[in-house]
Amino acid sequence: MACFITPMLTGIVLSVIKKLWKNADKIKLGLLVKMLLAGSLILAVEHVWHGEIVPYPPFLTAMQNSSDIPVLINEITVIGGSMTIVVTAAWSVVVAFAKRMEVKVRPPTRIILTLDKV
Repeated sequence: MACFITPMLTGIVLSVIKKLWKNADKIKLGLLVKMLLAGSLILAVEHVWHGEIVPYPPFLTAMQNSSDIPVLINEITVIGGSMTIVVTAAWSVVVAFAKRMEVKVRPPTRIILTLDKV
């Protein structure tokens, strides 16, 4: 019901960090932000589609009274945290693979051929 909140908040915080940190492009932080936010958006749309999220209070249909708050917090931390960790692990594998496959470009070597007249 609310498992998409953790990756969404993580993506928002990382997008702010990406804008403030100059070396963010070096570690491809933008890719992680896109992965987290896109996954959160897809999951939120899926929850709306199935009627678990509604546009009126309490917004989450599974939370009808205050006794459901511990269930909500548990889902946000356990399920959402697990999803965030898995997405971050997948991102780190992609970045490591891209770094390993990166080709070092050397400047072309100048070859000078001289033909001596005999």
